[in-house]
Amino acid sequence: MRVDPAVLDFEYMRHFSAAVDAWNPPERMLALHVGAGVCTMARHLVHRYPSSRHIAVDIDATLPELARQWWDLPRAPQLRIRAQDGLDAVAQRHDDSLDLVLRDAFSEALTPSSLADATWWSHARRVTRGGGLVVANVGTVPGTTTHLADAAAARGAFDSVVAVGEHAVMKGRRRGNVVLVAGAVDVDALRRYAASAPLPTGVDPHWGA
Repeated sequence: MRVDPAVLDFEYMRHFSAAVDAWNPPERMLALHVGAGVCTMARHLVHRYPSSRHIAVDIDATLPELARQWWDLPRAPQLRIRAQDGLDAVAQRHDDSLDLVLRDAFSEALTPSSLADATWWSHARRVTRGGGLVVANVGTVPGTTTHLADAAAARGAFDSVVAVGEHAVMKGRRRGNVVLVAGAVDVDALRRYAASAPLPTGVDPHWGA
C-alpha cells in the first residue's frame, strides 16, 4: 500500500514538521525517532529532506516492521528500525552524534517517566550536535501534572524551549498533545505556522514553567 508521505493526519505531527522547518536542518541530517510507531514522521522527513537519514527505535519493533510490509517505507540507510528502549537509545549514543531527536513515545495517554525526566533530557542534549534540535510530544490530561516535570527537564537541558499546541490543551482544559521544541528555531516562523493552523494553535515559551 502506498501512503502519501507529504500528508500528516495528526495535528501534533504537523507541529513536528513545522518545528523542523523553523530549525532549517542540515542537508544530511541524522535523526533519531524515539517511539517509532509506523514511522510516519521518518517517512515524511525523508520525503521532505531526501538526503536525511533516520533511526527509528521502539520498545517493540513489531508495529514498525509490520509497517514495512504494509507501506512503502524508506530502506536503509535512509531509515533503520531497531527494537530498543527509548532511554537506552539516547544513553548509548556518542556525544554530538545526532542532528535531530524526535520523541513520540507513550504509555496509554502519557509519556513514560523514564523518557520525560532530567536524565533523558540531559542525554538528548549531550547527543545532539551544536545547533541540534529535540522535538518531543507531550501527552496532557486535565488534572495531571506530569507534563510539568517534562517541560522543566527540557528547560534544564536547553537554553531555548518553546511549546506548540492547541490553546485549550496548553491551558489544561482539554486532553491532547503539546509539542516541546528544544533548540535554536525561528520562533516567529513557528508563530506564523500556528496562526495558519486549522485548529486554534499557540506558541508559548513559558508553557509548564
